[in-house]
Formats: sequence, structure tokens, C-alpha cells
Amino acid sequence: MATRDAVFAVLCAALCVLAVVAPTAVAQEVPASGPGVEPLVQQGVEPDSTRIVVDVSESGDATWEIQYWTRLDDENTTEAFQSLRDDVRANPDDYTSAFAERIASTVGAAENATGREMAATNVSVSAETRSLPDSFGVVSYSFEWSNFAAVDGDRLVVGDAIEGFFLDSSSRLILSWPDDYGATTVEPAGDETREHTVIWRGSQTEFVSGEPSVVLERGAGGPGTTATASPTPTPADSETPAAGDDPFPTTTALVAVVLVVLVGAGALYLRSRGALGGGGDGGADATDAAGGTAAEAPPEATDASAGEAASASAGDDTASAAASAGAGAGASDDESDAGGDGGDEPSPPPELLSNEERVLRLIESRGGRIKQQEVAGALDWTDAKTSKVVRGMRDEGTIEGFRLGRENVLRLPEDDEGADADTDGGDAKGV
Repeated sequence: MATRDAVFAVLCAALCVLAVVAPTAVAQEVPASGPGVEPLVQQGVEPDSTRIVVDVSESGDATWEIQYWTRLDDENTTEAFQSLRDDVRANPDDYTSAFAERIASTVGAAENATGREMAATNVSVSAETRSLPDSFGVVSYSFEWSNFAAVDGDRLVVGDAIEGFFLDSSSRLILSWPDDYGATTVEPAGDETREHTVIWRGSQTEFVSGEPSVVLERGAGGPGTTATASPTPTPADSETPAAGDDPFPTTTALVAVVLVVLVGAGALYLRSRGALGGGGDGGADATDAAGGTAAEAPPEATDASAGEAASASAGDDTASAAASAGAGAGASDDESDAGGDGGDEPSPPPELLSNEERVLRLIESRGGRIKQQEVAGALDWTDAKTSKVVRGMRDEGTIEGFRLGRENVLRLPEDDEGADADTDGGDAKGV
């Protein structure tokens, strides 16, 4: 019993360590993504995080800057970024051409959705090294987005152009406005607020339909208009990674180290007491006792035990077969409900399908067309996840989409040329 209790205690302590370390390790595996990141990866630089900085003016126009941050923590990464920086300065068009096309498509979709005339101009790219005090390589794409916000007298309404904007766990959206305006509405609430600035982090917030939404009024005060208790911001603060973005925060590391030390000390103590079999005769005595009991058991008892074990094994096999049959029947029923092909060969169960295959199957089951909102409901996805999957499928040409009133409608590709007139829009879910 002492040995069991000791092992149980050690396992519990080890699980505590894993509970602290595992979430951090998972978060560290998420790479940065967004328009313009592909040329960086091709040059051997894989950004760790993304900053999307939006500065809205009184006219409703906005300056956008999409920054890709890479921690320069080893010689190879530093050399790769230096090579990338030199190439960006020598050949900027190689980086801005594809980026400008992607942004123009997004702005065009937002124009169709809002009814305001919009354009993306003055696209540029830059690369530099910053020390904060750790060294980071930063590649920044910037452009001007005209009529990004709706102007209504002394009010600015921000957000309808990027409704349902997708932020992954390594991304952050930073929205700022003029000094003489105050925010009367901020939905959802910012993960951080500064003077005339609100910040949403993808690791904490998912935008749904109608979000983000920020209403600004001249001379008003409200959420996000006064500085919080955080340190006074400097001009570079809006671009500096927060402590929460650190792949392994100092506090978490210290806690993990303390737990490891405690586990080690506990194991040594238990071993010295003989509970783990290394410091006393308890383990050997227990083994001898168990061996003596087995040796003294009569042959009849051994045979009976073997028979009972065989019977139990057979019973387990029968139960497993029945469970497998039931599971197969359930999967078959699910496929019928999902609108499978209905042929002689069974379709794979939904859990074995990719996200794209599940969307295609759902569209086929609805006669070739379905509203995007219905996809989210049928597959029990968030609006953000649905938008990301659909956008990727549209980029690959797997499906098409068009606006029907205020709804996005998805459909299978059509061969007729007239289908192109309906597929303009619906990509305002992310840049």
C-alpha cells in the first residue's frame, strides 16, 4: 500500500507540471499567418506573431499596417532575417505585388458588403530589426483604406468592413482613433485598452457576426478612451509584443521549475523511506510474500483461475464486437443524415473527413447551395472558424460564394460563364 500511495503521489505531481507546461507548448506551435507571409517563409523566416495596426482618421479613411514579428534568438534565424531584409529593400515589388492583389480583393468584398466606395492605395513594405530588449525582426506591409469607417456627422462607426474578422492565436488587432473622439461602444470588449486605442488578441477573442463594432463620437468619453493601469505607452508600444505573447513566459517557467524540484525532492524522500523500493527491504518483502502465495497455491486453484480468466476474456471479446457493431450502425445513420451518396459502398464517417470535405458534403446534401451561416450551425463551428475554412476553399476554387441580401451564399463551382457575376464578395471576413 505504501508503494501504491507513493507512486500515486509522484504521478499527481508530474501531472501538475504537465498542466502548466503543456498549454504553453501547444500555443508555441501556432505559426503566424496572413497576407504577404508566404514570401517571408520562402526566404527561411517564419514569423512568430502578427500585429494588425489600424489607425482611423476623422474622414473615415484608415492607415493599415500588418506587421510580422520574428524572434531572433539564434544565429540561423538572425542571418535568415538579415538576408530577407536586404532582399525586401532591393526588390520590394516582389513582396507587395501579391499582397496588393489580396488586399484589393478584400477591400472590394467589403465595398460590396457595406455599399461604400472603397480603395486600397499606397501599398508598401519595409523590414527592420528592433530590440525591446530582445531582438526581433519585423516585416511591415502598409496601405491606405479609403472609407473604411462610416461617417455620420460627428460619429464614426468602425467594423462593418471587417465583420467577423479572423484572428488566430498568434495575432492581435490594434485599433486607434483621433484624440478628439471617444468610444461609446466597443463590441466585443477589448482585451486591453489604452488612450484612444483598443486591442483584441486572437488567443482571447473570436469575432462573430456583427463584430468588431466600435462607435466613436467627437468629444465623448467611454470604453477605451482613458489609459489603463498599464505602463505609459511609448510610440512603439502599439507594435511591441505583450508578455502574453512570449512563447514561454517567465512566471510560467518559474512555476514549472518549482514543481519539478518539488517532485524530485518528494521522490528522493520516498526512496529514502523505502517506499519506492530503493532504500529498504519493503519492496523485496512484498515480492517474497507475493511469490510465496503463488507458489503455495494448489494446482486446482491455478487451473480454476485460468478458466475464469479465459471466460472473462471471451466475454470481453463478445462485448467489444457488439460495441463495434453498434458504433458502425451509428456512423452509417450519421452518413445518411449528412446526405451521403447512398451507393453500395459506405461513406466514411464524419470524424474521418477534413473540414473542407465536411463543407462539400453539406453543400451537396442541400442541392448545391447553402448559406454560410447555416454551415456554422450544421457543423457546430464558430463564425470565425467557418469563415477561415470557407475562405481557403474559395481561394482554391473548391466552392464559390456570392451575396444574397446581407447573407453569404456558398455553392459548388458552375461551368457557365454567367456564374461569375454572382461570386463577387463575401471575403471581408479577414485580410
